[in-house]
Amino acid sequence: MVEFIPLFSSPVIKIQTKPDFDDIRSDFIKFCYRERENDSRGMHRSNQGGWHSELLLNQERFMKCRDFLEKFIVKSFQPYIKSSATLDVNSFWININGPGAINSVHNHPGSHLSGVFWVKATEYSGSLGFSNPNDFIHYPLLRTVSEETKGTYSFSEKYFFRPIEGDMVIFPSNMNHFVHENEDCEDRISIAFNMCIYEQD
Repeated sequence: MVEFIPLFSSPVIKIQTKPDFDDIRSDFIKFCYRERENDSRGMHRSNQGGWHSELLLNQERFMKCRDFLEKFIVKSFQPYIKSSATLDVNSFWININGPGAINSVHNHPGSHLSGVFWVKATEYSGSLGFSNPNDFIHYPLLRTVSEETKGTYSFSEKYFFRPIEGDMVIFPSNMNHFVHENEDCEDRISIAFNMCIYEQD
């Protein structure tokens, strides 16, 4: 008997918020565009050609969006963590990528978990990509295993999530990630966030 065991995988959680998001989608979109109108310069981080808002965590105007997102974050994590653990979302920000915009490869130092929530997107808006942290060490193996093995065990050089409105992906903050070019004629809007996780005594 032969068994393939993917040891020490990286925990990634994908969350679907529909149909709840359908009722609030237009409010999210209006809020994001209003923020850009009020601060057209934004911030420069990994965004190339896109707009990055200031940090919104404790802004009163963001509370409706924050409450919606945190409800799904906490609810989705509860089955996977100890009851003594606490999740602390410590930052939120908006990304608006117009046609041609990308986000270069980066990670999020200073936090334990990071995430992205797609507010407005199509399949052509630019996928979220992850680079395998063991790409250098496993170079020969990653390039010689079969496509079936790669698909079954997510054992590949890179992995991609297609942006779907109302979906959320949460991942370890040290994972290098990037956003492909927006090839749609419409904006790609997302809200990203960072979290820390603690175990209470």
